[in-house]
Amino acid sequence: MQIKKRNLLCIKDKNNLDLGHRLIYEPYKNIVVKFLDLSSDISAKEFDPVSRIFDGLESIPENLKYYYESLLGITSYYQHSQGGKGKYIEKKLASSFKNCSLNIKISELPLWFQYPELHRKKGIFTLNGLTRKEKETIRKIEWDYLGNDDETTDLGSLLKNKRTIELVEIKNRVDSGGTAARREIWTQKFDKLLNFMSNTKPLYRKHNINFAFNDFIKHFGFEKVEIYIGIIYNVDGSPATREGDRQKGFYSANIEGYNDLKKFILDRNIPIISENPDILEFQIKLNDITVKFGPIYGSEIPYKLFGKKYSISDLLILKYDDIWFSQLLAINERMFLLKFNNNYLRIFRKIILQDEKARKLYNNFIVSEGSKKTLENLMQYLLKNYSKKFTRKYCPIDKNREEYLADVIQFLASAES
Repeated sequence: MQIKKRNLLCIKDKNNLDLGHRLIYEPYKNIVVKFLDLSSDISAKEFDPVSRIFDGLESIPENLKYYYESLLGITSYYQHSQGGKGKYIEKKLASSFKNCSLNIKISELPLWFQYPELHRKKGIFTLNGLTRKEKETIRKIEWDYLGNDDETTDLGSLLKNKRTIELVEIKNRVDSGGTAARREIWTQKFDKLLNFMSNTKPLYRKHNINFAFNDFIKHFGFEKVEIYIGIIYNVDGSPATREGDRQKGFYSANIEGYNDLKKFILDRNIPIISENPDILEFQIKLNDITVKFGPIYGSEIPYKLFGKKYSISDLLILKYDDIWFSQLLAINERMFLLKFNNNYLRIFRKIILQDEKARKLYNNFIVSEGSKKTLENLMQYLLKNYSKKFTRKYCPIDKNREEYLADVIQFLASAES
């Protein structure tokens, strides 16, 4: 039997997934369910008259008409769907280490230091993902914030064994945001963080005891703060490197920002205790606290955040078929729906509605989280009893009929499981 077992995340039991996989499960599931809707319901996507004219739907040759309309409908939805993409990198990294968290606000440092797991969960799942008890803990935090301003950094880790706080502002690629965005991290974000750390005025209060930033840090046993720009990828998708930044990115903006921050520090008579201009890194001393600034690249990022060596690619890449597979399949299924008001998806759904044995075999496939054996059992039953219903009319000319039907079943199961 010519079928392929697809590697689909959405057919798995979400409750059995680790945190890193659960992060992407829900966005993937939302997209696959929408693709299923577009494959099942002609009215799920309509083009207004102006769009039909502008997109060429009124003039396209008949043999391409339905494919092109399906292609536009499916891909336009996907391109406009955020699907959790914006914060995926930060959330995936934060999920990899229990003391790593995201959206590190100066005003929320007491929550992070005192309840690191709760702060991490809040950052990954937002307040909506917390229990009532956890929300109450946040509301009743014992610490007052006395500042009039705030600042946020993308990621942070509490390395208690090193008495070090790691803060990393993430850029996905060496060319992300342009020179202005890169320079602003040095001259605005780093400047602002430095102002908080160097200010001796009370910033936090607990039970009528005031703490300036440095006193607060030391209260929790930390002696060092390291603050970095973390750049993840080169332009070609390989882990970022300084050389890749020089060639295709905005390393020159790093140099300018480094010099600006250094001048900002010297103008305030803050001593620089060590410096490495070759990698644009230096350390300063603020009372008893050491503060370090610099850029880091690729797999240097997990090393700084976690204190261990990891491949950035191994941490971030999830090799699942859900998006490309369901999108391409939905294009074909919607094409047949537009052309014939029918497709394999509709045929199979009608069969499992009317046939208890087919329903059980389909359920076995879902319960097994998509095992090839249960798929083969279902396919054998369908081809034995309903082969004539799955006519070549509803199958792409370049596809094997059995393989295509198996793909449709896997697509449906990933949406309904």
